[in-house]
Amino acid sequence: QGTLFADSVPGRGTRFTVRIPKHRDGAVAAPSRPQVSGVSAFVEEALRWMPERSSPEITLPLDAPPVVDTSEARVLVADDNADMRDYLRRLLGARWAVTIVADGQQALDAARRERPDLVLTDVMMPGLDGFGVLRALRADPAFASVPVVMLSARAGEEARIEGIEAGADDYLVKPFSARELTARVSNMLQLARLRREVELERNRAEAANRAKDEFLAMLGHELRNPLAPILTALELMRLRGLPALERERTIIERQTRHLAALVDDLLDVSRITRGMIQIKRDPLLLANVLAKAIETASPLFEQQRHELAADVPHDLGVEGDEARLTQVFANLLTNAAKYTDPGGRVNVTARREGDFAVIAVTDSGRGIAPEMLPHVFDLFVQERQNIDRAAGGLGLGLAIVRSLVTLHGGRVEVRSAGSGHGSTFEVRLPWAQLTAAHADAAAPVALAQQAGVSVLIVDDNIDAAEMLSDLLSDRGYHTRVVHDGPQALALAREFVPDVALLDIGLSAMDGYELARRLRELGPWRSVRLFAITGYGQDGDRQRSTESGFDHHLVKPVNFATLQQLMPPPRSSP
Repeated sequence: QGTLFADSVPGRGTRFTVRIPKHRDGAVAAPSRPQVSGVSAFVEEALRWMPERSSPEITLPLDAPPVVDTSEARVLVADDNADMRDYLRRLLGARWAVTIVADGQQALDAARRERPDLVLTDVMMPGLDGFGVLRALRADPAFASVPVVMLSARAGEEARIEGIEAGADDYLVKPFSARELTARVSNMLQLARLRREVELERNRAEAANRAKDEFLAMLGHELRNPLAPILTALELMRLRGLPALERERTIIERQTRHLAALVDDLLDVSRITRGMIQIKRDPLLLANVLAKAIETASPLFEQQRHELAADVPHDLGVEGDEARLTQVFANLLTNAAKYTDPGGRVNVTARREGDFAVIAVTDSGRGIAPEMLPHVFDLFVQERQNIDRAAGGLGLGLAIVRSLVTLHGGRVEVRSAGSGHGSTFEVRLPWAQLTAAHADAAAPVALAQQAGVSVLIVDDNIDAAEMLSDLLSDRGYHTRVVHDGPQALALAREFVPDVALLDIGLSAMDGYELARRLRELGPWRSVRLFAITGYGQDGDRQRSTESGFDHHLVKPVNFATLQQLMPPPRSSP
């Protein structure tokens, strides 16, 4: 028998008036049915939403201490209801620094002035509502990680799902208890603080990793620069024939090439870990790939007097990058030769199994202890050896093998019956159907003889330039040498060679700029340009191509590779 009236003024709020008749003795009429359980808790909570002068004191729950201290956290509250704003200010302000605003646009403005650690926003607000605030925060990278808790009178699963799918971190239905709200805000702040600390540590680790990679790249460049003239001088000594010093020359060359291989392994690991290795997928004749790998590893086999046997079908094809697969099998063969005592045996077999080609490298060497088998492909891992049987190396070769095989969509496994029983490394690679054209392309292409081939060498390392010039001259090439870009440009107007070998790290003008300016000269458009550099990453090769180079060679340059790419001289010495 009571009455209910509503009075509302836009922009100022709403008042509901409830009139309930009294009994004759002045008492309020008793309820006609039992009170619903739990209602009193919500009534008590609603009373707290009233202005401060008429509301009971708010006592926060004595929860367990937080895992992470969030006492200095900033909480931004957006709600168009003045009573709710006052309630949230008093409730949350006791623990955190709270900023209160009346609508969504004010919330965004406040966030841009001072980045909050958490945003608590009502869903229904005039102008920019809670979903608009959420979308704007998530679209801005500066606030994308700030947790957002939405408040709404809309209950039910659909309302919660809508809020979470929109990007909210939590969704709380009104009316709520003070304990529940403070617990959720506290948990969100702790999680956000932990995420920021993890992100900070990750950024520090990534920065350290980048610094390490940059250091390795620079180290490789600086080590390759002196290696280049040393190897060139050794090759020149071999060609000129100095029998009295042949043994010493051979030792120096072998150790220098070993050092160059270690530098290459370090840089390969750096590129692989950064995901900077690009794999070209072409149909390849497996026999050709293995032949090149055997050629690479043959000096070590000859030194150790190993017997090498290969059983590879002549028509078996794989899909992959020829240079990288040659590296894979050269590493496996080198590993087999290193860990097999002199006079041992290494077998290479290949077969097709379904959609894969299976290649096995088996040795009669020292074998692998069972506890080491799960770790042989890890970085910097080597089985402990007696001091007189140490094989050397950095423990990178097999890690590179696994990474490159994985990039090809294959896998590599190792088997060993234990120490003294040898080992087998088995590689599975995607099989490729070969055509007659592939077989023809696999055969070496002979270059036509050309008379009087001239070469311009541009390098500010005087020793490297002179050694390379002497080496090419002894092979029948006509060479000229300058030591910087401006000298090369001045000479280019009167001398147009067949080949130009340009160092990239030139002073005054680097090799990239020099190549671009040479290409602008009409007669130089047909000159074969070689980039000679200590940097060999994919980005460096791409930059060389864009600058007009035909080839990109990494120091120390393998002279046999250089000869294959250059036109042959008039006659061989």
